[in-house]
Amino acid sequence: MKNLLMSFLLLAFGTITTAEDVDPFEESNRAVFEFNQTLDENVFEPAARTYKESVPETAQNRVSDFSSNLDDISTLGNEILQFELFDSVSTFGRILVNSTIGLAGLFDVASDIGLEKTNEDFGQTMAVWGVPSGPYVVLPILGPSTMRDSAGTYIDITENVDVTKGLNTTEETVLLLTRTVDTRVKLLPATDLLKNSDDVYIATRSSYLQKRQFDIFDGNPPIEDDDF
Repeated sequence: MKNLLMSFLLLAFGTITTAEDVDPFEESNRAVFEFNQTLDENVFEPAARTYKESVPETAQNRVSDFSSNLDDISTLGNEILQFELFDSVSTFGRILVNSTIGLAGLFDVASDIGLEKTNEDFGQTMAVWGVPSGPYVVLPILGPSTMRDSAGTYIDITENVDVTKGLNTTEETVLLLTRTVDTRVKLLPATDLLKNSDDVYIATRSSYLQKRQFDIFDGNPPIEDDDF
């Protein structure tokens, strides 16, 4: 399935290179963006602020560390696919340490002993393989993305489901909700900053595309004109 997705994206978006091509679906993207904003303002943001203010920090850290350990499993697979030998060994060590000494990932012991966390997803893996990003799109609920990253998100979600398939429906629901709120809490500083922009949609798009370049090139993206 991964090879089919990569071949499709190469064929479909291999010619998308100019700034004008970045957001050809802006009208529909803005409609989805407004839907997401309304949903966030009425559901996710209030839940995140209540969680941050009401839940003890120690409990929040346990949720974050457990979620981080699950993410490391996906990161490991993508690092192997990207032939990042050193990082993959380090990530495997993180999983091993945190899943045992860290009590199934509830404590991030690995960071304390110098095993630094990295983050890799299948969208980044496809970028390393040479798959173009394709047009910018806004996904319902999930938010900013590109055609390449949308395909990558599907693969990552599928792999996450495989990791947690031993859980029953209630446990899966609780895990999904707590990870969603934990993620939204971490995004509060960024979204608070974006709210001050004259055009929140443009600011969000620009921030997302720049961050993806930063992630793909492991913090050393090529210098380009910001036409977004």
